[in-house]
Amino acid sequence: MTAFLFVVSSSAGFAQSDLQPEAIEVLQAAYDYAHGLRSLRIQADFSDESVFGDAHKLQFGGTLELGILPPSRLYALVRGDYQNRRMYLEDGAFTVFDEDVNVYAQTKLPGPLNEALQTLQADYGLSAPGGELFGGNAYELLVEGASKVILVGMATIGGVECHHIAGTLSDLDWQLWIRAEGEPQFCKYVLTDRSIPLAPQFSITFTGWETNVELADSQFAFEAPADAERIEFVK
Repeated sequence: MTAFLFVVSSSAGFAQSDLQPEAIEVLQAAYDYAHGLRSLRIQADFSDESVFGDAHKLQFGGTLELGILPPSRLYALVRGDYQNRRMYLEDGAFTVFDEDVNVYAQTKLPGPLNEALQTLQADYGLSAPGGELFGGNAYELLVEGASKVILVGMATIGGVECHHIAGTLSDLDWQLWIRAEGEPQFCKYVLTDRSIPLAPQFSITFTGWETNVELADSQFAFEAPADAERIEFVK
């Protein structure tokens, strides 16, 4: 099954002081848990900041429902302040449908989920909010190039006690909160982009997890409305 989190056994290149054993232990538990799931559906709230003119930072928000059926099926329903989109990955084909303007685009994305999401980001600059956490390549994205990964301490997210972990990349800071009691699920995820003035943040708070849930084939299949217009993906 596709790994959802970090392959934490691969820690070459880190000094002991850079990669704390306490952080590794929490990440390993979360990886082992997610690796055993045969399906997953989550709900989440997210916020995304944008910088205009290097001086004005605005925040936008929304909700997300994400369904994953490894090795290569995914759907995402995004409801935001200024965008409402549906995304589907099924049988090597990816579709994004913009409900606000009633247009959709489709492209081929063969391979398992992690490869498809990497291609989608690299070739089209498009991703589901927080999708990198569930694509099987989070270790490469968040840990391999980090100068430090630490266990900050304990925190409470939505009434749930969590381990708070943080990492530093060359131009990006990331933070993860992972449930401390019971199943080690994600509770919150924050990215801070230091390559842009005012360091905008993306934040996602997970409000619901349904594991090993039955997901119908129809949930991954896109049916275009009769009046929807098909357009081409722009690379």
